[in-house]
Amino acid sequence: MDSGAGSRWRPFLWRGLAFALVFGAGLAGLLMGVEVTERDLAGTGPAAKAYYVLGLFVLGGLDIGTPTGGPPLGRALLWGAYFAAPVITASAVIDALLRLVRPLARRLRTLDGHIVVGGAGQLSSVYARKLRERHPRRTLVVVEQNANHPALTEFRDGYRAVVVVGDITDDAVLQRLRMERAHRVLLLTGDDFANLDAAAKVLALAPRLAGRIVVHVSNLGFMRETAGSRVARDCEVFNGHEFAATKLVEDHLVARFHDTPDLDLVVLAGFGRFGQTVLRLLQDQASGRFGHVVVVDERASAHARDFAEQPGFRDGYGRTVIDGDVLDPDVWDHVQSVVEAEGHAPVVVLGTGVDGTNVQVALRVRKHHPDAYVIARSFRSSPFSAEIVEEAGAHPFHLGGLIGQGMPERWL
Repeated sequence: MDSGAGSRWRPFLWRGLAFALVFGAGLAGLLMGVEVTERDLAGTGPAAKAYYVLGLFVLGGLDIGTPTGGPPLGRALLWGAYFAAPVITASAVIDALLRLVRPLARRLRTLDGHIVVGGAGQLSSVYARKLRERHPRRTLVVVEQNANHPALTEFRDGYRAVVVVGDITDDAVLQRLRMERAHRVLLLTGDDFANLDAAAKVLALAPRLAGRIVVHVSNLGFMRETAGSRVARDCEVFNGHEFAATKLVEDHLVARFHDTPDLDLVVLAGFGRFGQTVLRLLQDQASGRFGHVVVVDERASAHARDFAEQPGFRDGYGRTVIDGDVLDPDVWDHVQSVVEAEGHAPVVVLGTGVDGTNVQVALRVRKHHPDAYVIARSFRSSPFSAEIVEEAGAHPFHLGGLIGQGMPERWL
């Protein structure tokens, strides 16, 4: 047996020897005639006495009372077993718990050339899938703060990732990840500030990673405000919505505008970060090709104020802002009045953050506006939703796949 194997087995050998000695001492005490206060052992054979001694090793102990009678040596041996047996059991339990933790610690100590991903959300899942398609054997480490995150099993089993539960901005967590040996770091949590803060700490810990840290920032205004920082200079800061929205505008909307003689009416149902990105790209790439924009969102007015501040509405098209739930029929009555005033079928982009809502509204819009050009956004590709959306004459649009397509090969 080599020294490594010997060191692994040594704790078991010592614990086995200790168990044998303590068990033997307890059994010897009972065989020497020692009695116990809570059991009548008179006339019982060695097997029954062995059973009661084994009970001393159960956590909490088998209550057989205290030693009494018999020779002093026998009582001493049994008392020794009383105290030593629970200690041996407790040490075995503690050792088993530590062994559950040690594989992760041992794996972290040997990390080299690995990729660290902060966050276990949808973006991380898209990246992990693409990484595994290109590099099945590359070590992937996923750091997630929520130990109960439902995607952790997918990362462990589906993508063979090393999952670390902890805060990616925590210095102790970063130290464990051997950043100085990492190949690349992607910070994809849903917290923009946490991503940027973690990037700054990684750069301080491992300056060699400059140029190989990817930071997701979903707030476009925040992204622009931090453009002059060291993190922005030494990291790749990106917006996943921009990847997908660019594809939407280039492949769907601009082509639609070319095919229609009139300036189109565009309805943006959902004006969060994705909807705002779509409008900004429309202003940049399709200026003069649409005549009116209707914004529908529960917080449409507040979002419109944010958009007006950065990047800003441009001249050349009309605007209607409607506060309300996209599932509310009254909202679509208001939209209908604008459509009737414009006099031609609208282009409707359903870009709320709830896939089922987008599908439901797509069916409703196509029913009431059969000539409308309807696009229903979802994050993941769903055969069911794609089928019913296409049967209704609308166009499914999957963000996850487009974001994955937009991820450059150097990130892998």
